[in-house]
Amino acid sequence: SAVVFFAIGAVVFADPPAVSVQQQADLIPGVGIFVHVVVNCGDGETDGTIEVGARQAGVTGDNVDTVPNAETRQEVAVFIPGSFAAGEAQASATLACGLLLSGFDLGRTINIVER
Repeated sequence: SAVVFFAIGAVVFADPPAVSVQQQADLIPGVGIFVHVVVNCGDGETDGTIEVGARQAGVTGDNVDTVPNAETRQEVAVFIPGSFAAGEAQASATLACGLLLSGFDLGRTINIVER
């Protein structure tokens, strides 16, 4: 007698890990800037680590922050100390989901505005 197996499978596509530096950053004069970054570790990870750096003329700075519950898409603001000024700057971000480097957004032009 022949045995026939039928396999029924469903494929669920999760959002891929992603990081995206947003165009506008907030200035606190003489103190630093808040760079806004959208992060998403996708399915299966809970916490992420975001590293953001910025450069403007002779001023550079960076900072690392933890993103709790990063398995869903969210926007975070990462503070970068430095004597930045209103105007254009460059920013880059890397995202680690768990222990794996999962995404990056490099050399993005941002606009720093005083609020």
